[in-house]
Formats: sequence, structure tokens, C-alpha cells
Amino acid sequence: MTSKFGFTTKKVEDISEAIFSGGTPSTKNEKYWGGDIPWLSSGETRDRFINETEKTITQVGVDNSSTKIALKGDIVIASAGQGHTRGQTSYLNIDTYINQSIVAIRAKADEVDSLWLFYNLTLRYNEMRQLSDSHSIRGSLTTSILKTLEITFPQLDIQKRMASTIYGLDKKIALNRQINQTLESIAQAIFKSWFVDFDPVKAKIVALESGKNAEGVTRTAMRAISGKTDDELDKMEGGQPEDYAQLKTTAELFPAAMQDSELGEVPEGWEIRQIQDLAKTIKGKSYKSAELTKSKTALVSLKSFNRGGGYRLDGLKEYTGSYKAEQEVFAGDLIIAYTDVTQAADVIGKPAMVISDSRYKHLVISLDVAVVRPKIKHHKSFLYGLAMTNNFQNHTKSYTTGTTVLHLGKSAVTEFQFPKPSEELLKFYEQNVSPIFKLVNKKVGESRNMENLRDTLLPKLLSGDLSVDAGELAGAKV
Repeated sequence: MTSKFGFTTKKVEDISEAIFSGGTPSTKNEKYWGGDIPWLSSGETRDRFINETEKTITQVGVDNSSTKIALKGDIVIASAGQGHTRGQTSYLNIDTYINQSIVAIRAKADEVDSLWLFYNLTLRYNEMRQLSDSHSIRGSLTTSILKTLEITFPQLDIQKRMASTIYGLDKKIALNRQINQTLESIAQAIFKSWFVDFDPVKAKIVALESGKNAEGVTRTAMRAISGKTDDELDKMEGGQPEDYAQLKTTAELFPAAMQDSELGEVPEGWEIRQIQDLAKTIKGKSYKSAELTKSKTALVSLKSFNRGGGYRLDGLKEYTGSYKAEQEVFAGDLIIAYTDVTQAADVIGKPAMVISDSRYKHLVISLDVAVVRPKIKHHKSFLYGLAMTNNFQNHTKSYTTGTTVLHLGKSAVTEFQFPKPSEELLKFYEQNVSPIFKLVNKKVGESRNMENLRDTLLPKLLSGDLSVDAGELAGAKV
């Protein structure tokens, strides 16, 4: 279809101020690392927008390496890397130094809008990989290859309007991601207060020691649980009597004393248990690369984990091989990473809750992943919170072996010990946090719809098959 925008075609080198790759300071010299200067590696280009880097370097590291600085507004492309990394494209929202496996492109501002060029290049992933395979012995996406890549673009004001339309969707997606991070932090803060720091129990002990009666002790625990003052609790009792009654019942479920245990002091009556007492842990399916072809079944793999824990929607691999029924996972299932290839061990032992994906009929865990299935349904949120604690993470680290590729010991998860609260309290915890996780899933659904809209609009806008006004109108309906 002929575009009405009067497109022009030029090579990347003709519309760029600079195209360059970076370098890596020696990993053996501690003086080069841990400074306050951002440093970006190719694996981080899995994120569309770079707002921070996983590693930092010092000025000494900069001065003693071939690394170069890429500026805010530059486009960065992974020129090498494992799996699907090569060809991934990101947009910089910060200044950062880059490693040798990244190519940075700085657009000529009077010809091409940098954000528009970024969106154009995200659509050229397969093309760039094919070019690198055919023009490079090692399959690297070199600066010389990228320089000759042809870009067809409309006039600058049209570019800016197109990019603004799509970026509006990306900002909404990013906002939902931030909201979900906040919601998960709230759920984890509740878990830590109740089951790690034992705040309601300690509040009761202090109240008893100060001579308060039973009602005063319960009221003190209610303040510790809710963060409300006595005046606020009085207003809650009058205006929200059902919520007040539930809060009081929850407070009454916490004991008012501590007892010694093999884990130190724990709330009175709470027994020391292992995860295997509450749940069955099942390892995933080993697979061959030939089985990773188009399918309605997908593998949940290491790429399904965010660094530090949490589920990534874009980490699935389509899979045609066989698997056991118990290796299939569903929305809300708790999974743990049993392998890691990150230098900082940011994934191994980390938990995530599976999120459904309408593109696939079946989700199956890979060998690098285990699912933790509770024997009682309302234990699920508790086990997820438990796996997010520092105690659990320190425990799994002690069971980790390997150098380049890290592996978690078979019994690392199953033998983790913790003080188990009463069943009644666990039910109340589930009631408190389940609305939080339902809202997280709602936001995920909203983001997925916006991603689908973005991915539908983008090629049509950039090719001129859809006017920018029509695109803006569609985006406004999200």
C-alpha cells in the first residue's frame, strides 16, 4: 500500500550522529566495580526501556577499559548474547556506559526522531538476526551491519506523532508494572510483620507488661496490624463494623508470648515445620532445542523470572515435547528457579506466581524450574511470602553449587524450616492478601491488552498503512 506521508529511505549510518559499541572493565579487579556509574550489558536489553542498570562501575573502571558512554535518548541493540538476546533493542532513559556486546545508535535529531527509530528497530528483530547470521562468522550484529540497514521514514513531525501514540501505551504498561510492584511490596510487608518480625505478638507482650487487660492487649495488637491509632480504630468500629470485627478476630489469633525453638524465639504455640510438610515440590521437564517450535503449549523457564523474583510475561518458550501432568502449571501456582546464569545470582531460589496466558492451552515448567504445590489451598500465599523472605533466600544460597551455571540442591526448598502459625491465622492472612494478588492479575490483564494493541498498531503506523490520527484514537480507548 502506498503511503500518503511521503516516506524517504536511507541507511542507518546516514541518519545517525554516532554508532558504536563499548567494552567491559576487567572482572578480576574489584576497583573497577560497584561505583556510582551505570554500566549496561547485553542481557538487559530484554527490557524495552532502560531506566537503571544491574551493575555499576567506577571512574577507574571507565579509564582502564574500552567502555563508552551512551546517552539518554540513544538506542541500544544487543549485538551478541545467549538465546534470543542478539537483536533485542532498547531505548535509554538514562546515560550509561555499555559493554562490547551492545551497539548504541544516536539519531540525527533534525532527520529522525530517536523514539520513532527505536520503535522501527524493534520490528526489525528477525531481519537483524538474519543479517548477522549471513554477514558474520560468529553471528554477531556488528556496527558495520547495522550501518547498512535501510530505514524508511516519513517527515519528522509525523514520526514524532507516531512515536508519541505508541509511547502513550508503553507508559501505561510501565505504570501498571510499578503499581504491581507496589502491591506485591504491600503483601510482603504484611507477611514480614506477621510471620518474620512477629509485630502483633511483640505488641501484645509489651501491652501485658504495661498492665493492660485482655481488651487492651487485643487493641494494641490491632494497632500493630493496621497501623491505625485508637481514634482511627474507634471511627472504624462505628463506620466499618464488619472490617473492625475482622481486624479484632485477626489480632486475637496471635499469641501473647514467645517460646524458644531451634530457630530462636518464635510465637508461643507455633511449631517448626519444613516446606515439605505443607507442599509437594515438583521439578520441571528437560527438553531438546528441536522441541522448541510453534505450539499451543509453552515452557515456563528461567526467562519467566524477574531478577529478584516475580513473573515475567515474555519469558515463555513454545514447546512440542511430552511432559507429565504434574509438570503443567496454572495461574497462581508458585514456582521457584532452580538454575541461574546471571553473574550476581539474581534468579536462583527466587519465587514467582504463574500468570495465565490466553495464547497457550498448556504451560509446562522446564527443568530449571520447580512448582511448589500446597496440600491445602490457603497455604499458597503464605508459601509465596515465605519464599520471598531473606531467610529463605539465604538458605537457598547455601544449597547453591556451580560457577558459570548455578544449580540449587534438590532438598534446598523442601527442607527449609519456618515457624508455622495456626490454620485459622493462615486463613485470615489469605483473606487479607488475596485481594492484592487479584488486583495484580487485573493489572496484568490490562497491560496484556495494551501490549496487543501496541503490537497491532505499531507496524501499521510505521508503514503508513494507518494514519497517526486513527492510531491516537485507538490508543485513547485503552
